[in-house]
Amino acid sequence: MKHISKWIVLPFFLLFSCYSKAEAVDLSKLYEVHRDFDYSDLVIEVQGFKVPTLAAFRGWVLMNKKQADIQEGYQYFLDRGVKEGIPLHLVLLQGTDWRLSNTTVFNLPDKKNWDNMVRTLLFIQQHVMPKTGLLIPVSGDRSKEYNQHAGGAPRSSHLDFCALDLVPTRNISRAELHNILNSIYNSVGQKNNMGLGLYSGVRFHIDTCGYRSW
Repeated sequence: MKHISKWIVLPFFLLFSCYSKAEAVDLSKLYEVHRDFDYSDLVIEVQGFKVPTLAAFRGWVLMNKKQADIQEGYQYFLDRGVKEGIPLHLVLLQGTDWRLSNTTVFNLPDKKNWDNMVRTLLFIQQHVMPKTGLLIPVSGDRSKEYNQHAGGAPRSSHLDFCALDLVPTRNISRAELHNILNSIYNSVGQKNNMGLGLYSGVRFHIDTCGYRSW
């Protein structure tokens, strides 16, 4: 995969303001006949997981009138040094089986927990992605309802906006990935309060809210 330039996620936070002007609305799109619908406009598959695109997230934000919240959150992360790598809309992704749980695709965390994810992202960017390559979140912030549906621990760090379940985009064996992650855990995990969970395939969990592994 080619290098993704920093702040590739920037447009999804900045494009909402253009919808404040109601004049000169083009109604033609309401009457166009489309026969080439493409599922990939809304969902792409990464390592076997169906991940919502930026377009899907943008629709969710607009439908739920969360523009101001998203813009505020983006600026908060930016001001604290989160600079590149992970598509930030996916830190709000509850998981990839949301359709079965009767909950929303994304979840907005309590502001008191924002620093948790800032810390986790900075740790991933500094210590993990230089060795694994680009990582894509498949679960971030979770509501209690979704966490219960997903079989998460009752006190899961996903509930505190501290954890990400991730998969690498490059082809890497499970054994190689686990060797890399265990090496990071053993060398810098304790001083960074790192939680590491190794799951099936190449999916894994990282948080910075408690030094432990499973």
